[in-house]
Amino acid sequence: MKFRRNVATDFLRASRFDPFMGSDSTNPIVRMSDLAGDGKEIRIPLVTQLIGSGVGVGTLVGNEETLDSYGMPMWADWARNAVANNRAANKENSFSVQSTAQSLLRGWARRIVRDDIVDALLSIPTSQIQANRFTSPGNRVNGIKWSAATAANKNAWVTANVDRVVFGSAISNYSTTFATAVANVDSTNDKMTAAVGSLMKNVAQQTGVTASNPGVYNGKPKITPFSIKGTNNDQEWYLCLVGSRAMRDLKNDPTMYQANRDARERESGATKNNPIFTGGGLIYDGVIYLEIPEITQRLLLSGVGASSIDVEPVFLLGQSALGYVMGQMPRPTRRDETDYDFIKGIGIEAQYGVGKIAKAPLSVGSAATVGDLIDWGMVSGFVSGVANA
Repeated sequence: MKFRRNVATDFLRASRFDPFMGSDSTNPIVRMSDLAGDGKEIRIPLVTQLIGSGVGVGTLVGNEETLDSYGMPMWADWARNAVANNRAANKENSFSVQSTAQSLLRGWARRIVRDDIVDALLSIPTSQIQANRFTSPGNRVNGIKWSAATAANKNAWVTANVDRVVFGSAISNYSTTFATAVANVDSTNDKMTAAVGSLMKNVAQQTGVTASNPGVYNGKPKITPFSIKGTNNDQEWYLCLVGSRAMRDLKNDPTMYQANRDARERESGATKNNPIFTGGGLIYDGVIYLEIPEITQRLLLSGVGASSIDVEPVFLLGQSALGYVMGQMPRPTRRDETDYDFIKGIGIEAQYGVGKIAKAPLSVGSAATVGDLIDWGMVSGFVSGVANA
């Protein structure tokens, strides 16, 4: 039956995120199928670097280090939908209802996964089962969705992640009170630019070490860049996911525009490859910029910036920023109650969960709360998101 193969392919692959998803932990989004066989919860093992200096010729016994490890829990939930029609409707319609229903279900599957991944980008990690799991319509996003987070949740998250959040174009905009920090973002100096992206990259590179104590690992997760498979060099990359308003400002940034106009190879098919013409993703200073319009549609922070401007989040991903756990591959379903074969119904169901990968200190362990968990592989930025004039 061809329907099943098409659904599975579209569900997992028809996504702008897909080139950056994989089963290896070096991917920005790590796909895990450990729950496919059995189980309701997966623990993602996270181990940070050793922090000691060793002993040289001194006595090593009694000076061993303890591994700083944490198992990040993640849960899957169900995603199901269906279309039903009866024989009378089939005869009245001029199109194939079943074929159209299959196409609509594939579109729904693509949308629901994409939206869940987008929501997970700004979620606040927790060590508890996500709210509304196993209810209707369910919840596959682990942690606390931003739309459901309290001011205390947001303050605890921004405090725990002090070394991996950027407000506008200046580190000095930061505050442990989220509302105060985001109110520092203005529409003049804090637009998304190549300089802001490079600042976020630099912030990622400096994680794991505190400036006041150089050379000494501080116990916080290091945001590690990734490499693109199939290339024959050691180039390191970060992936920056931006919404439509941030991408608009980034394209208009003179530095970015000049780089694409003057610094690219003089390719024969410029209108097919140069983002000035194609409107595609941008690359600058080791950062790949990818536009995800749903970031604007789902995560725009309305009226929270300076002079009540809209603020848009942007996300710089290194390795293992998000986890995507699968409990069941998508499969087609059919209605078993057909009213003597008069009603036809087809559907789709899958089980998965998505969320930020985050780590708590060894001293906290399984008792981790919102204020303890630190995002493992992501820098979160907040830039001007003013609407088009």
